Amino acid sequence: MIRTIFSLGLLQLLLLTSLHAQQLTLSPYSRYAIGEIFQNASARHTGMGGVGIAADNYFSINRTNPAAMGDIIFTTMDVSAFGQYSRFNSASSTEDQVTAGFQNLSFAFPSNNGMVFSFGFSPYSAVGYEIRDFQQINIADSTYVQNSQYAGEGGTNQVFLGFAGRILDNRLRLGITGQYIFGGIRQEWLATIRQSDSVTTTPFQVVAAAEDRYLRGTNIQAGFIYQDTLNRDKNILWRVGGTFDYNFGLKEDQITTFTNTVIEDTIITRTFPERDIQLPFKYGVGVALHKPGYWSFAADFTMQDWNTFEQYTNDGNFGRETRISVGGEVIPKFDSFRYIERISYRFGGYYKQSYITNFGDTPVNDYGFTFGFGLPSSRKGNSRLNQGRATSRVNLSFALGRRGNLALNQPVEELYARFTLGVALNDRWFIRRVVD
Repeated sequence: MIRTIFSLGLLQLLLLTSLHAQQLTLSPYSRYAIGEIFQNASARHTGMGGVGIAADNYFSINRTNPAAMGDIIFTTMDVSAFGQYSRFNSASSTEDQVTAGFQNLSFAFPSNNGMVFSFGFSPYSAVGYEIRDFQQINIADSTYVQNSQYAGEGGTNQVFLGFAGRILDNRLRLGITGQYIFGGIRQEWLATIRQSDSVTTTPFQVVAAAEDRYLRGTNIQAGFIYQDTLNRDKNILWRVGGTFDYNFGLKEDQITTFTNTVIEDTIITRTFPERDIQLPFKYGVGVALHKPGYWSFAADFTMQDWNTFEQYTNDGNFGRETRISVGGEVIPKFDSFRYIERISYRFGGYYKQSYITNFGDTPVNDYGFTFGFGLPSSRKGNSRLNQGRATSRVNLSFALGRRGNLALNQPVEELYARFTLGVALNDRWFIRRVVD
């Protein structure tokens, strides 16, 4: 047992040190705020449109609502990674990109009194983009071309620790998770000016600016789920849940460097005093209907108002971000000896109105549909000796979506296909053996 816990802790440490080397996004929309913020949905719930606020969660770790940890009945490890193909369309060009990386590593440990302890880590946000802009300018009756390049990379990670429990005859689940957010973001800008009739002459007024930001801070997420019986004879249950996220503020250290790239000399380096960044309050509600072991359907709504967020150096007009998710799961026969009947079949969809409102009256929207499968790890059905291992699954999910719209005068339209691979391992730990 001690060796197992030590090995899992070592695995966490190794993955944590490798997070900084990942390029988790290449979207130009990650330029704003602290980057593209990831959803906490597991590989299972990703295939269900990302629902999770009220969805049942007996054999995998659902971080969308910390109260959902109260469902877990086995010691559980949930690990996942993703790959994404994106096609970016602008008014003048098309570009294809592929990204991939680690997504989540979580552990949950239930106790005999109904309390569940959880911990783990995952990426919180990511920045990754490269944008080029060409425009003609007139200087002293001569025409020149200014080439501006914008690039960004980095992001933030999170380490979390959570508790959940059940009260009121197991009808009400309560949970709370504390998160420590940390990381660094680098954004660069380079401008060159040369005569429009010559591409070989040395450009002049070449200035490069690099801005490095280092962030750290704490966040809490709390939630509830109330569950009761809708039809006792058919064992159909209904659930309603709610969550809220509150950020205590991120501390930011910022260093900006200006360099003349022609003579390769640093013009000036400015170190700014530490400042506080307040991420906006976020809340969500969800409903679900399910028959344990056979089917589940759920719907979520979340909202986060970014109007008061203080942007960094790049200009931005932010608004309210909302997301609607619906999804479901069907298992033909959970305890069947036929493998194909024990596979989980999942489907769903989502629509997100982004907080990015820089391009006219219409915000940048993100929508798509999802599907997925839960493949049992055991080929022989449930085991009476160790039901936890029999419920372990390999979860595959797929998402096809679009973000941005050229028809609405938004600069980039992103079409993407995302694949998520997750493994949820269940086992019984801390059992006192009894010999008759």
